[in-house]
Amino acid sequence: MNLSERTHLLYVVPLRLWIGYYMANQGIRKFQRDFPQGDWITKQIGELDKIDIYPWYKSFLADVVVPQSVLFGNLVMWGEILVGACLILGLLTRWSSIVGLFMMANYIFGPGMARGGAPLAQQETFAVAFLVFILCSPGRTLGLDGLFFRRALLKPQRRPAAPGNR
Repeated sequence: MNLSERTHLLYVVPLRLWIGYYMANQGIRKFQRDFPQGDWITKQIGELDKIDIYPWYKSFLADVVVPQSVLFGNLVMWGEILVGACLILGLLTRWSSIVGLFMMANYIFGPGMARGGAPLAQQETFAVAFLVFILCSPGRTLGLDGLFFRRALLKPQRRPAAPGNR
């Protein structure tokens, strides 16, 4: 196994585009139905006193998220829209993948643990994909990251003038 060998990122682009589309679509659907203003905690996770999730996460939800449900609803909605848009455009893919991985971790601890089955498996799969995106930065292939990264490398470097040539 040669870890110094470069990998062609074209193979990761369809995965980046699909997950970007899915995240953006989920966020836009939340926007259309005014997600932050509704009872999204009960709809997404369930009744907090009846669900079986980690006790520390249940207390986090009850003590922090529920009192600020509109703020956290907006963070979820806009986070999905922006992470999805960045992945589709290939813009800031590593940073948006870090945010996406954080979101998936919270989805796993919340709705994933409460529901189990397919929702949990999907969130775990997306978390692994975000980890792959963090490690390989697929926005450099068919994305704006490659355009901006290339421009930064091609900028001419100014050399200081020699002492006798002023």
